[in-house]
Amino acid sequence: MDAANDQRALKAVHTAIGCNAAILVCKLGAYGASGSPSMLAESIHSVADIVNQMLLQVGITNSNRKPDATFNYGYRRERFVYSLISAVGIFFLGAGFSVMHGMHGLMDPMPSENIRIGIAVLGASALLEGFSLKVAYESLRDNAKAQGMTLREFIKSGKDPTSVAVLAEDAAAVLGCGIAGTALIACEVTGSPMYDAMGSIAVGGLLGVTAMYLINSNRLLLLGRSLGADKMQVITEHMRRDPVVEEVYFAKSEELGAGTYRFAAEVEFSGKKIVERYLAKKNRRMELHSKFNEASISADAQAMDGALSFYGEEIVQAVGDEVDRMEKEIVKIEPSIHYVDIETN
Repeated sequence: MDAANDQRALKAVHTAIGCNAAILVCKLGAYGASGSPSMLAESIHSVADIVNQMLLQVGITNSNRKPDATFNYGYRRERFVYSLISAVGIFFLGAGFSVMHGMHGLMDPMPSENIRIGIAVLGASALLEGFSLKVAYESLRDNAKAQGMTLREFIKSGKDPTSVAVLAEDAAAVLGCGIAGTALIACEVTGSPMYDAMGSIAVGGLLGVTAMYLINSNRLLLLGRSLGADKMQVITEHMRRDPVVEEVYFAKSEELGAGTYRFAAEVEFSGKKIVERYLAKKNRRMELHSKFNEASISADAQAMDGALSFYGEEIVQAVGDEVDRMEKEIVKIEPSIHYVDIETN
């Protein structure tokens, strides 16, 4: 399921890179023809999008590396790291440059030329960005469906931050094209270049809001969120109902990567129940009785020590078997848990 999710996310990223590369060429040509500040801001926006989406691609690739001696739980969080870097890039390269360029245009307005060319390019750009937006939306929708979640639940879960980033960037790009197009139309109608500069500032503000949303989302993911109170309660209550458990302490969870969690808890086992379940298994009781009877009849201390040693090893193994069983049950309840650490209290 994780591999399928990654493939859909990569499809969204590759589509976005291709569309933005084509859009960049068109916008640069329009800027060269019109000299529009809004068009230059949109060109910078496309450059930022391409760089950021390439970072997202690197994040997906690196996050799939297997655990090793250096990172025992794997590299899944790298996706959050590159998504965060991408968002910071949008904020500084996209929003910062657009606002700065717009402010320069307000202080030293320059008349724009060939405005209709710019409007036409923005229309074509909006169509391409809309197609990329559609692919990103479908990727998220299909991934949410595969997880049995609504789209809103899936986005909130952080299982696919890459497609969320592409969706947010493409949505901002479509709106940005609308803002820049409106600014150019206002320039054409009024003859005032001030509207173009204001359009550049508005595009920068839009990118800034988008970037802050993505920065905050990935910041929370990098902190290692828990499964949530509801899911944790379901798991701990199931553990407390287990026949060999007397109490569960210090249950906690941590997100290791997109949709991958670690669960840990201290458990107070019932020694009596473990022994009862152990003895109830086929031939265990008879085998132990035989060993201890033989040692008792022969009055051989070494034989008695051997019987005790055998019993001790069997009980330790029985505890391990119970822990293995509980771990499998926990993963069955919550498949997003990839690592379970149960310690005796």
